[in-house]
This record gives sequence, C-alpha cells and structure tokens, in this order.
Amino acid sequence: MTGALLRSWRRSRLLTAQFVITIAVGMGAAVALVSLLLALGYQPLAFRDPGRLVAVWERAESGADVMALSGPDVADFQAASRNIFTSLGAFTVPQLWLLDRRGATQIHAYAIQAGAFSDLGIRPVLGRAVRPDDTPLSDSAASPVWISQKLWQSWFGGSPSALGSTVAIANSATATRQTRVQIAGVLPPRVGIALPFFQSDADVWYLAPADLSNRSRKSTVFFMLGRLRSGVSPAQAEAELTGIAGRLAGRYYVDRRKRPMVESLEAIAQGPVRQTMGLLSLGVALVFLVGLVNLAILMRVEGMRRQREIAVRAVLGASRRRLRMEVAAEKCMLTFIAVGMAVAVASALLRVLSELLPAAGLGPPLASPPPLNWSLLLCFGGFVLIVALIWSAMLVAVADGRGSSSMLVTAGGGPGYTGFSDTGPKTGRWRLMLLAAQAGIGICLLSAAALTTGIYGKLSVRNLGPDPRHTLLFSVNTPDGLTVPDSEDREFNHQVLSRLDRLPGTRAIAVAEMFPPYSEPAAFRKPEDPPDAERETTAPAVSISPGYFRALGIAILFGRAFTDADASNAEPVAIVSLGMAAHNWNSPEQAVGSRFTFGPEFKTFYKIVGVAADFSGYWSQNPVPTVYRPIAQTGWWCRSVILRTSASPAAVAALAPQALAGMPIPTTIANVATMHSEWQATLTRPYSRMVGMMMLALLGLALSVQGVYAVAAGTVAARRRELAVRCALGAEAGALAWNVTRDVLAAVIFGSGLGLAVTLELQPLMKRWLGPAAAWQAEPIAVASVLLALAAIGGCYFPARSATRANPAEVLREG
Repeated sequence: MTGALLRSWRRSRLLTAQFVITIAVGMGAAVALVSLLLALGYQPLAFRDPGRLVAVWERAESGADVMALSGPDVADFQAASRNIFTSLGAFTVPQLWLLDRRGATQIHAYAIQAGAFSDLGIRPVLGRAVRPDDTPLSDSAASPVWISQKLWQSWFGGSPSALGSTVAIANSATATRQTRVQIAGVLPPRVGIALPFFQSDADVWYLAPADLSNRSRKSTVFFMLGRLRSGVSPAQAEAELTGIAGRLAGRYYVDRRKRPMVESLEAIAQGPVRQTMGLLSLGVALVFLVGLVNLAILMRVEGMRRQREIAVRAVLGASRRRLRMEVAAEKCMLTFIAVGMAVAVASALLRVLSELLPAAGLGPPLASPPPLNWSLLLCFGGFVLIVALIWSAMLVAVADGRGSSSMLVTAGGGPGYTGFSDTGPKTGRWRLMLLAAQAGIGICLLSAAALTTGIYGKLSVRNLGPDPRHTLLFSVNTPDGLTVPDSEDREFNHQVLSRLDRLPGTRAIAVAEMFPPYSEPAAFRKPEDPPDAERETTAPAVSISPGYFRALGIAILFGRAFTDADASNAEPVAIVSLGMAAHNWNSPEQAVGSRFTFGPEFKTFYKIVGVAADFSGYWSQNPVPTVYRPIAQTGWWCRSVILRTSASPAAVAALAPQALAGMPIPTTIANVATMHSEWQATLTRPYSRMVGMMMLALLGLALSVQGVYAVAAGTVAARRRELAVRCALGAEAGALAWNVTRDVLAAVIFGSGLGLAVTLELQPLMKRWLGPAAAWQAEPIAVASVLLALAAIGGCYFPARSATRANPAEVLREG
C-alpha cells in the first residue's frame, strides 16, 4: 500500500495533494462547522427528558397570542387531563426584588408548583433539590427558594455560605411587606422555562400553592408545564384541553373566547433555529456537491494522465482484474488516509472554534464540547469510496477496451479518441458542465450566506435598537439595605439621569422601572366595555423616562412621546405598543386619545397619548403588546438604566460608578451588559450561527475556486503537447494561450449566470425561511464571479503560456 501511495505522489503531486486537501481540509472544515452550528442551535435543555415537556397557555380569538390561565382553570385542567399528562403544574413569572442587608436587586422569578418543579429533574450545583415536605411561599415561615448561578455569583460572590441564608423578596425595592425565604440550592447556569414571549432565565425559583381552585376565575396569571405520556403528541394534548375548555365554558359564566395552546419546550426554545435549519441544510448540500464535483474533476484529470500507462501495462499482459485491483487499492487507500486526516482536522477545528466563541465575543462558552457530526463525514467518505471504485473500473475498461490500448501506446490516445481525453466534443461538454456546476454552486453559497447575514443584521437593528453593541444595560442599587424614600424618588431618578448623561460619548439615556419589561400578562378594559369583560395585554405597564424610546430606537408612530410636562398633567397618560393598539382598536390611530384601565380592580383610567412601534428585544421571539407610563407621573424609583454611547462600553461601565459617586443616597452598579451580549447569550446564539453560516459559505466558495483552478490546470496539462507543437509550427503563443483560457472562462461565466438564475428562483423559499425582508444582494454575486474568473485565468492562461514556450522535442519525449 505504501508503494502505491508513493507512486501516486510521484506520478502527480498536484493532483494527489488536491485530492487529499478536498477531503481532509474541505470536508473536515465543513463537518466541524456543521457540528458547531448544530450544537449552537440545539443545545439541550437542562431538564430530565425534555422532549416530552410542554408549556400550556391560551390564545384569544381576537388575536392575542399569549394569555394566562386562572387558578381555578388550572385546577380543572389538572383534574381532567390525567390521561394525557403524567404531571401538570402551574407556574407564573413575576418580577420581584431580592432584599438583604446589602440592599435590593431586581430579579426574575418563577413561582412554580412543587410537582412541576420536581418533575423537571434539575440537579442543583450546590444544595438540594425540591422535597415533598417543602412549603409554598407564605408569611408564616421562611420557605425554600433556589437561586440561579448568575445571581449566586453576582450578588453573593459565589460563596457557599449563601446556602441556608435568609433573605427577603418583595414586589418593589421599598415595599413594607416582605416575605422571608431561605436559599435551599443553586441551580445550573442557563435554566429557564422558554415561552414565546419570555425566554430569560430566572434568578429565583420558589414554590406556588398546590391548590389554586380557591382563586378568582377572572384573575389570569398562570401558565402550565406538563410532561406528556408516552405516545401523546402536543397536538393531541391541545385537542384534549380544547375539549375540556369547552366543557368549562358551559359550567362557568366566563369569557371563553380563547383556546388552549400546547407546545413543546424544545420547539419554543429552538424555534428561531428551526426556521433557518433549511438554510443550513441547503448550505451543507451545496458544500457537499462542491466537494463531489471537485473530486470528479480531479479523478477525470488523473484518468487522462493515466490512460496511457494502463494501456501499456495491458498490452504487456497485465490482466484487467489486477489492474482494477491496483488502481482501486491505491485510490481507496488514499481516500482512507484523507478521511482520517479529515477527522483530525474536524476535531481540532471544532475545539478551536468552541474556544473562540467567547474570545471573539460570540457568546458564553458552551456547556460541553460539541460532538462531531459523524453521519456527514461517513456519508461523504463512503460516497468517495464508491466513486473511486467505479472510477477505477472505468479507467481500466476505457484504457484496455477494443483495441484502444494499441492506439494509446502508439499515438498517445490517437486522433479523435474520446475516452478520457480532453479534446473530444463529448468530454468538452462534460468539462463545461463541471465548470458551470462549480461556478453556479459557489455563487449560490455566497449569495445565501450574504443574504442570511443581512437578514440577521436587519433583525438585530429592529429588535435590539440602532446600536446594540454600544447600548449598555445595568441596574443602579443602594448598598447596606438603604432605600430611597418615596418623597425622593423623582429627585433620585433625575440625578441618575443627569450624572450619567455627562459621561463621554453618551448619545441617549433612559431609566426604567424594570428592564426587560414585566412579562406576566395583565388584564385591562376600556370605559365602554361591560363590567364583567376583560381584555388582556401580555405585559403590564412599565414606568420609563422620556428618553426610553430614543435610547432603544423605538419610533413613535402616532401621537407623541412622553415629556417632562407630563408630571403636571392631572390625568394619567400612557403610550401603548403597535401590537396592543392593533388588537384592541379598529386601527392603531384610533387608540390615540382613548382611555383604558388595567389591573385587578380597574380603578385608574389612562389616556393614550401615543402609539410606539413594537419592540421584542433579546428576551422574546415576537413583539409583546406593552403599556408604557411616564415616571414623571408614577414617581417610582427606576433602577434599570439604558445608555447608548459612542464610546467604548467597557470604558463607560468603568466610569459610571465614578459619575454616581457623591450622591445623597449611595449607589452601586450591577448586572452590566450590552444589548448585543444579552441577545447573543440567549439559548440559540443567533450571532454565532450567522458567523458560522458565512464561514460555511466561504469554505464552499474556496472549494469552488479550487475546482475551477483544477479544471483549468487539467485542461492545459492535457493539451500541453498540442500547444507546444502548434507553437513550433508558427502559431502565436499569446493567441493559443487565450484560446485555451477563453473556453474555460466562458464556462465560468455561463455557470455564474446559472447560479444567479438559481438564486433568484430560490428567493421565495428564502423568504419563507427568513421572512419577507429576504432579498438577494448583487455585491456577493459579483465578488464570487470575479474570484471564479480569476481562478480560471490563473489556472489556465499562465500554464498555457508556459506550454507554448516549451521545447516541442522535450514535450514529445515527456509523453
């Protein structure tokens, strides 16, 4: 075997090296990228058997996507659905404050029934899991709570002494009513229950009451988490719950113009990835095709070079079987070595890319190293082996077929011979087809990747503000248990804004009661609605400063924004998002000037002064209908700061504590991050996937360029004798070189046009995957076309010029 490999290397180092590079480097890199992209998009949820876990909520007939359930509805669903769920529990997502002797910090919380929490099977990294005797949250005793690893590190310094300590949670930082709780455990990183409108991880988990039937059926604050029985699909569970809801409507006089929704937690968490997996599959298929076309080109060129050798050996008495075995063994051995090298390249590159994720600002490290995608690697290796065996049989059959051996021996192929030669009309057409395929696939790959990058960029601007990399988010807290008196709230907010506004590079700044906005659904109604009617918005009101919309780049579509003059208005005012206005008024414009109220008692009516554009941010898949109130009227202490700067975010974060030094009430800054980093830290890592898709496309384009160069070089090698002889007979060297180059260049241009036509035909499919904004860009198509044309010229013109200047006698002796 070693002798066969050495003979292959001596026979043609260029062809052998390109064959190995195509498999080892090209396919190894492709497998590493695909393995990383799959790991980024399909990270496992930190739950036991997550594939059977589903979330349950309701959707209104009027169009509201997410509506919570009441406690009695939850109890009725639990009692009537035991045949489809092994467990079904309620949870809600309140926004609370954690208070201890160091002060207060805003937290996301999950209030979840013990059975559902236990069924998740979360293993704490410190402390214990939930036990059957654990009590729900109450004022009588310190109930157990479980905190996130992020909160443990940021608030408790990662100290083991946090375990068993007693802290308080409350609805606000200054609330007089506080509930004492005891920390029972620390949960693993990135643990959260994904919902369509809320995918943030929780800071604190505590137990909700086991019996919710004694609550009001109009108070809708709960969602449900269930584990399906074996063989039950989410669609079947949804149909069953819909039937139960219909029976409830006949028993209770409540608004049932809504239906239950059941969706897998994995489908919710990985929804954005699944929308683009078709694009990834297309990219992998195109790279796969490029690699196969490259190998076909290399084998064809090698066949042209070896047919004379095979013919000579056949004339000298070598049997076809022996020739086939030797040629096949040589090619298969070379393939095995190349596949082994591809495994090594893929493994090494996968480790490097995984390490580069956090170093390049592409998100936090992966929880575990991603495995290689062996199916893709083995599929390509197996296909190459099959092609190598077929090629070996064809090479021997052509070289030793029906008298062709003698012709090849005496004439080097003979005039008009069209076996593996490069001069016949049939093989000329095949050459054009291979070149066209290479160019077209390269165009499609780079165009699709550029399109994906552009769409992700547009989504980033739309959902994360005008400059997410320079939009800082942090909270302003007070140390040592200090609180801001109600009479000083407005002055405290004003000082925070004015001091931070003086930081270098500040372009826009705002404070908010909470950020991201509160996500627990809240009921509201209009003055003309019947007393027993309730509408719903999927987020209660959030108090903000006037600069909030400018800092996040949210446009005011109708009406006006908040101003400082709103403090003197006797009537409370509000701004609603476009989604809320569209769901509850005939047109968004009609919402301006209307009045509504929200909350459990519907006492205070607000006048709508503006309609703002929808804004989903990094925390939800779809825009959430939202109500905004001015802090000038609420006068609440707003700790969340949104600051957009033109300076370095790290430098601004370092200067911010100095800017707030010397305030009458001491402050500390915590939870500093940029909007982009928070977005990138989400479970599906969109920016990492975008970069990975571009790298995959560039790899495919590089393989296409390699294939075009190989065809060009092979064409010149096959015609080297002809070019030297024609030049010796008086033909002009430059004209001969151009004639050879012209054919190859024409094939590349034809392939580029074919690739452009295919990309235009794929546009409807791309819009379905990426949305209506998907539109092809001319720049990457032009760049790919130029690169492919340069590869054709480089592989053809200059070697052809060299062949025309060669000594014809020496060239003839080489054959």
